[in-house]
Amino acid sequence: MQQDEHKQIANFFKNGDYQSALDFLASIEEKAKDDSDFWYYSAHIARKLGDLNRAEIFCKNALEISPDSRDANFEMGIIFQSTGEYKQAISFLKKITENADKSVHWTDMVDTLNSLALTYKKMRDWDNALKYYNLALETLAQEIYENIKRNPLNEAQMSTTTTEGWMRLAVGIVVKNAAKDGITEAMVPDGETATKLLQENPLLGIAFYDEGNKRYILPSYFSAFANALKSSIFFANIVNNLGTLYAEQGDYKQAQECFQEAIEFTPAGVRYDDPHIALRGFDK
Repeated sequence: MQQDEHKQIANFFKNGDYQSALDFLASIEEKAKDDSDFWYYSAHIARKLGDLNRAEIFCKNALEISPDSRDANFEMGIIFQSTGEYKQAISFLKKITENADKSVHWTDMVDTLNSLALTYKKMRDWDNALKYYNLALETLAQEIYENIKRNPLNEAQMSTTTTEGWMRLAVGIVVKNAAKDGITEAMVPDGETATKLLQENPLLGIAFYDEGNKRYILPSYFSAFANALKSSIFFANIVNNLGTLYAEQGDYKQAQECFQEAIEFTPAGVRYDDPHIALRGFDK
């Protein structure tokens, strides 16, 4: 398929116009039927339109042409998840997480790990569900950490939050990366130490400061981290999913905290009803 054809399909998908996407694929079938992406798109549309049988057939066609297609393997995983064939879904989703190379965009990896965790949750395999939700969060946190580290920070203020899960994630990823860099301690300085560090290193928006074997995490890091979490729906979605996992296990306190955090970190202007509905359920 040509680049302009991929763009046309992407526009139809973005607008949820699957019928137009289907009509477009029909118009190019003769020249595109030997392309794996043609069948992947056909499978995706069939699934979105509720025809899981045809979706599976189309996805098999895609995988026959290109067995390593990340899109087709992911789609087949979601198809099997939708039909309740969870073990098969896991095999396809694991294939693209365990064999992923550095060229895979972090958003695709987060999405796949989140979907893998959801599949385990549907199987009521709580331990693996929690494992993969946490891996999704760690992948998201690592991307944010690296972006903060390589880019100068502005002085944007962090909006008020009442939850703490995001802060544990922010500190945890600094600790992990500090260990990789040979730093033995990562800590949040007290007010006096923070003032001293900033006086000695008058850089606006500095996120970290290394002194000997210690890495100090400065306030601007937390502001940047929280604002990054709020810039997309990923964090809110994963934390909401964790809330449903805890609720199904009967840990209602933890579930409520997750739903509240999902609400607080939903990006401005984005409608995300799931955590609101879940929280209201606790009031009944």
